[in-house]
Amino acid sequence: AAVLSRGLQFTLRNMPPGQIGGHRGRVLEKESVSFEEPALWLIGRAADGSMRDALSLTDQAIAFGSGKVLEDDVRSMLGSVDLSFVYQVLEAVVAGEPAGVMEVVARMAEHAPDFEGSLDELLSLLHRVAMAQVLPEAVDNSWGDADRVAGLAAALSGEDAQLFYQIALNGKRDMPMAPDPRRGFEMVVLRMLAF
Repeated sequence: AAVLSRGLQFTLRNMPPGQIGGHRGRVLEKESVSFEEPALWLIGRAADGSMRDALSLTDQAIAFGSGKVLEDDVRSMLGSVDLSFVYQVLEAVVAGEPAGVMEVVARMAEHAPDFEGSLDELLSLLHRVAMAQVLPEAVDNSWGDADRVAGLAAALSGEDAQLFYQIALNGKRDMPMAPDPRRGFEMVVLRMLAF
C-alpha cells in the first residue's frame, strides 16, 4: 500500500511481432535450438505484444516440435491460418477469376480452416499491400514474402486496395450474422470481385 500511495506508475509497452521474433531468435540461437523465421512471426503475432506470452508459447513450440521451432508445427499448435491460401485468394480476386477464387476457398475448407482468422489475415495482407503502394521501402520481409506483396501492390490500384480493405472490414463485422463462416468469407471475396 505504501508503494501504491506514492503513485508509482509503470507503462508496459506492447512490442511489435517483429521485435518479439528478433529477440526470440537471438535466445534460440544461444540455446542452439533450430527455428524457422516465419514460426517466430506466428508466435509474435499470437503473443499480441506480450514478451512473456511469447516466451511461454516458444517453450510450448519447442516441446511440440521435439526441440525445433518449425512453421508447420507452430501453425498446427496455434491453429493458425495457412497464409498461402490467403495470398492465392487475393491473387485470384486481383486477376478477376471467380472460379479460381472459389477453388481456393474449397481447398481452404478441406483443411478445416478458421475462416474468421483467414479474414483477419486477408485484412493484414491488404494493409501491407496498401503500405507497399505508398511506401515501398517500408515493406518488411520478415515473412519472406515482400516480392509477393510488391506484386499485388503493382497489380492493384490504390483505390481497389482501399475498397477491398473496407469490404473485408465490413465482412468481419457481418461474419457473426452469416449462415456459417465459410459463406461469410465467400461473400466477402465475391463482393470484391463484383466491385
